[in-house]
Amino acid sequence: MTIEEAKRIIDTNYTGINDKNNIYLNTDGEVPYVQSKAFSGLRGINHGFTTRLGGVSTGIYESLNLGFLVGDDAEPVMENYKRLAASAGFDYTRISTMYQQHTTNILDVKEEDAGDGISKERTHIGYDAQITNVPNIPLFVYSADCVPIILADPISRVVAAVHSGWRGTVQGIGAKVVHKMIEDYGCLPENIYAFIGPSIGPENYEVDQTVIDEVIKCPYIDMSEDNISALDIYLEHDDDWQSKLKSGMKLSQEELFHKDVYIICHAGSYMRENMPENYIGVKQVNKGAAYSIFRTVKFRKRYMLNLWNLNELIMVNAGLSMGNIICSRLCTMKHHELFFSHRYTNGHRGLHAGFIMLDR
Repeated sequence: MTIEEAKRIIDTNYTGINDKNNIYLNTDGEVPYVQSKAFSGLRGINHGFTTRLGGVSTGIYESLNLGFLVGDDAEPVMENYKRLAASAGFDYTRISTMYQQHTTNILDVKEEDAGDGISKERTHIGYDAQITNVPNIPLFVYSADCVPIILADPISRVVAAVHSGWRGTVQGIGAKVVHKMIEDYGCLPENIYAFIGPSIGPENYEVDQTVIDEVIKCPYIDMSEDNISALDIYLEHDDDWQSKLKSGMKLSQEELFHKDVYIICHAGSYMRENMPENYIGVKQVNKGAAYSIFRTVKFRKRYMLNLWNLNELIMVNAGLSMGNIICSRLCTMKHHELFFSHRYTNGHRGLHAGFIMLDR
């Protein structure tokens, strides 16, 4: 894929080219990377999400593979880091990496962590999020379909990088990072921005009942009967079906797959007598904004999960403003020539990355 083709995909964003949250492809250097206008406007924040373009790796890793542990040779991977650092304006020897394992473990990155996994031995094993208030340490998060999220508080001068696959998502890793920024670093939720990077989109992420059961149990969203609704994808009205769906997902498989419907969950949990006991998110007096979380696929008896909306909803329920959450809405499986996709290649692929850093 050429730079021009990539720009046509990325720069034509759903928000509109003049929107403050619009995303774009930064092509100032040798290695292009995705940025958000909102994040670019934050004081002292360097950020981006890489693509497959601009590197030297070959074969299934072509060309900007940033994963050392996926089978690529170490020499081209290190060269890819050097090229990215030169293009984005940071010191590659100070990158903080993570060996991600689908946990909700969060690392507090200090000065001594600079370079971990790049210029010195890797010790950050079993972490899927990292936070720092130390300048000039680029925090990296890796993905190839899973959701990468970067967060920034330009007032308190705190940044974070989060890996949120479906397991991390339903365990609320996004909310846990927000809470840690608030409780341990003194951030105010209204000052925190979040950028959801390229990842598998809702039109391509098919899951089974096991995953949906875990979504419903997530303590950071209220999936009880009073806080959900259903929308037929063909916009057909069916009072009987609507009343069944409001039974709190207690339908049989045959009833559940009677139609293809979007399952809608509202932000927060409005105050009422039968509030769910395990919910730990924002509470309010009225129903919040509606988020489509997943939809049924009748002919396959499967579901299409929307990890973008689910992660945004979880962070909103942790206190973030909806207006401060930007989603790239770039599907890695749909645009597999531009991004690495685990599902499209059956695991034979490299890794791209999100990065965020406080400039000194």
